[in-house]
Amino acid sequence: MAASQRAGRRMGLENSSSRTALMDGVEAVMREDGYAALTARSVAERAGLKHQLVYYYFQTMDDLLMATYQRHIGRVQERTEAAFRARRPLHAFWEVSSNPHDARLNMEFMAMANHNDAIRAETIAFGEQLRKVGLEQAAARIDAAPIGREMFSALALTQSIAAIGSTVGIEAALGIQGGHDETRAMVEWWLNRLEPEDEA
Repeated sequence: MAASQRAGRRMGLENSSSRTALMDGVEAVMREDGYAALTARSVAERAGLKHQLVYYYFQTMDDLLMATYQRHIGRVQERTEAAFRARRPLHAFWEVSSNPHDARLNMEFMAMANHNDAIRAETIAFGEQLRKVGLEQAAARIDAAPIGREMFSALALTQSIAAIGSTVGIEAALGIQGGHDETRAMVEWWLNRLEPEDEA
């Protein structure tokens, strides 16, 4: 089908259960077989739909992948923002960052970003945006703690939590466990000095 024909044809509703099922199918294929296995047929098969429906709801496979990725990072954003609304935001952010839930999917999207310019651009924009979430709460915790802001900035603190947590989560998803208990204990030791339990 020519690009002009695709652009002019009617698309399926964005709130359709079939459209959602196709995005769920993308995630299922990525978790089980990796992003290289993504095709209209493989996705539709996981969704229990005919592969022609991919192009009824999405102009191209790239559009389907982008919609799925944006939904995924939207969930990450929601979890992160919810963490910083918690009574002990740094502890909650650490739990979100180090949770192995969806770590396999994160790895696949990161691998895809190396080969897909649109996914890479979305990843960069999201990463920069996510670094701004919770900075005020982190700065307030640093200012109130005995160790003080002279040791590190709010951005360095949140980025360190995210980076260490991501590594722990990805390794746990792969089955690597060595040093995780010690690492968690170290991070929590620091966080308990920034966010004492009696404050909660």
